[in-house]
Amino acid sequence: MTIASDGGATASADVGSGHCDGPEYSPDGKWLYLNTESFSTAKGHAQLARVQADGSGFERLLESNTVDWFPHLSPDGSYASYIRFPSGTEGHPADLPVAVVLVSTDDWATPLHVWPLFGGQGTLNVSSWSPDSGRFAFAAYPLPDAEPDSPKD
Repeated sequence: MTIASDGGATASADVGSGHCDGPEYSPDGKWLYLNTESFSTAKGHAQLARVQADGSGFERLLESNTVDWFPHLSPDGSYASYIRFPSGTEGHPADLPVAVVLVSTDDWATPLHVWPLFGGQGTLNVSSWSPDSGRFAFAAYPLPDAEPDSPKD
C-alpha cells in the first residue's frame, strides 16, 4: 500500500501472496523496490523485486538460492546494495554469516563487490548511501576469532 504524503488517497500493488518487506522508492519515484517471498514456496525465501509506483509491473530483479533482503538504490539510481542471508534463513535474524552485495542497477545478477561478514538484523536495514552515490554504510558484528563465511549462490 502507498499513501500520499499529504494523507490523500491510498493505492495498492499486487506483489503476490508471499510476505514482503523493506519497500523503498527509487530516486525518480517511479518504482518501489522490496524483498518478497512471492517467488518461492520455500518459507522465508525472500528475493528482490520491484513494482511501479502505480502498482503495475511487478518483477523479480534476480534469482538466487540465497535469502536476499533490503534493496537500497544509490541517490543517482546507478547502484544498489542489499544483504544476502544463507539459504533457508527465515526472516532477517541477527548473528549469522551474511554478505552485503553491491550491484549495478543495470545488472542485478552480477555483483560488483561482495563483503562477507558476521551480522544480520541491523546490518543494512535502511538506505545508507551518501548523497553523491559514492559510498554507503553497513554494520558488521565482529566476534573474536570469527572468520566471516559468505552465503553461497
